[in-house]
Amino acid sequence: MMAPSERAKRMRGAAEGGSAEAMMRLGWWHRKGLEGLEQDDVKATEWIRKAADLGLVIAERDIAMGYYGGKGVEQSFALAAEWGRKSADQGDADAQFILGSAYGLGEGVKKDLPLGQRYLELSAAQGINAAVALLKELRKCVACGELDVHHMICSRCRNRRYCDGICQLRHWESATDPHKLHCVKRRQSAAAGGGARILAPTMLPGAR
Repeated sequence: MMAPSERAKRMRGAAEGGSAEAMMRLGWWHRKGLEGLEQDDVKATEWIRKAADLGLVIAERDIAMGYYGGKGVEQSFALAAEWGRKSADQGDADAQFILGSAYGLGEGVKKDLPLGQRYLELSAAQGINAAVALLKELRKCVACGELDVHHMICSRCRNRRYCDGICQLRHWESATDPHKLHCVKRRQSAAAGGGARILAPTMLPGAR
């Protein structure tokens, strides 16, 4: 086994002295096995987590990505969203993608399409291609599958998107998986938790 380089020794000293940037650098070197340090995702995460606890934005993003992909830690979408929010609100594009995915798909947080789209748009504007692709998927009409629709959204749960009222009504009373059952459950959950009143979905004239 190679011994740590002099540079790694100095960096460790700085990290132990409280430098968040040094902690982050040590984490990266452990992740890649550089500067004579063993390649170890767990040790890498330990150092990067220390930097994140000190508020280093890039470290917060890295921890979020680790939880999102299960690298160096056990995968947790809830923790990925929690850490992603810290750096997403400070403008980090990758963290915005993680948080947008969480809300857009309901991974680790309560699904909220408009909020998910907002973060994904911020990420896409900074050149994250995965955010562009997911935005396109989230804009599909859930009833007919038409791409890039954004005209209507279920006002009861805010989690289903439609191209028009016909598709919304068809999905609401679907014979195989009626959306009205999911909306009722969400309304009951919100009421039990003291949440705000949820409006009924927009319907065509004469609809039940």
